[in-house]
Amino acid sequence: MTTSRLEFILTADEAARLASALKAYEHLSGGDPPDPRALAVAPLLRDWHCAKIPAAMPVLVGEIRNHPALPGTRHVATSRLLLLDAGAGWARTLNHLYRLGTAAR
Repeated sequence: MTTSRLEFILTADEAARLASALKAYEHLSGGDPPDPRALAVAPLLRDWHCAKIPAAMPVLVGEIRNHPALPGTRHVATSRLLLLDAGAGWARTLNHLYRLGTAAR
């Protein structure tokens, strides 16, 4: 009899982030806006646009400020885009809630 070996592709940390993102997804997709306090301190993504990275995964690309792990200002591609409300000025990715500044032209 062969013993199976389970490979954990998703780490415990990634699973926790996914659970948090899914909770936010349920809240936001149900029509509730982001918590105003969370949105006020969320990283600001400027000059942004939607894009698909090689895995055909929707992301936002733009200039980031106030990111908890990325000091200063720099151009980034976000983690997977889950929800986008450009009119209300926010986006939820797998890892973060973002305030949206001016969109790219």
